[in-house]
Amino acid sequence: MAERLCAERGIEALSVRTVCEQAGANVAAINYHFGNKQRLLEEMFQRRVTPLNEERLRLLDAAIAGPRERLLEGVILSFIDPVIRGIASNSPADDEPGGNSSRVVTQFLARVYSMPGEEEFLKAHYEPVRSRFVLALQLCLPGLPLDDLLWRYNMMVGALIYAMNGPQRMTRRPLVFSNSLSDLGTITPEFCIRQITDFLVAGFQARWQSAETQ
Repeated sequence: MAERLCAERGIEALSVRTVCEQAGANVAAINYHFGNKQRLLEEMFQRRVTPLNEERLRLLDAAIAGPRERLLEGVILSFIDPVIRGIASNSPADDEPGGNSSRVVTQFLARVYSMPGEEEFLKAHYEPVRSRFVLALQLCLPGLPLDDLLWRYNMMVGALIYAMNGPQRMTRRPLVFSNSLSDLGTITPEFCIRQITDFLVAGFQARWQSAETQ
């Protein structure tokens, strides 16, 4: 319920009292467990993102221990695979009122990444994972300046957040192709992961130019 409210109305509209009213819960009980909005937000983030990041780091360790020639692909797969598979594994009940569909979670995360003070929040809850992936990408691309690598890392994050909306968003046709419809039934998690991975590998390997030469 808290995730859905945050996604629909924004973090600024989220409060313990509002969550209680929507859920029919006791304010005193929620206050006892969470205390304030910041603690509630932290609990929401931990519930959704911590297991995801633990799986990312497990896959990252396996990629680093694997063949060096596949390292870049392995690092990128470690970052995106748990997210795409997590979306695909949602049950139909997740979209019911009060549930937590992938779209709700996507909107919730987008709000977190754009909220005032997000830098401090993400530093506390996400920075260790970010640092591990940036260091791994430096192993893959030792000649790429750090600033360029960070641009590409952040574009990877943005592409993944967009893709979290599902294949309908990714395959929506321009009006000029309105008579040509995608067969969404054929789009598997493996297909989505491969599309994103191939795109990102090429992006990370693209030539770079220093800002001074632009």
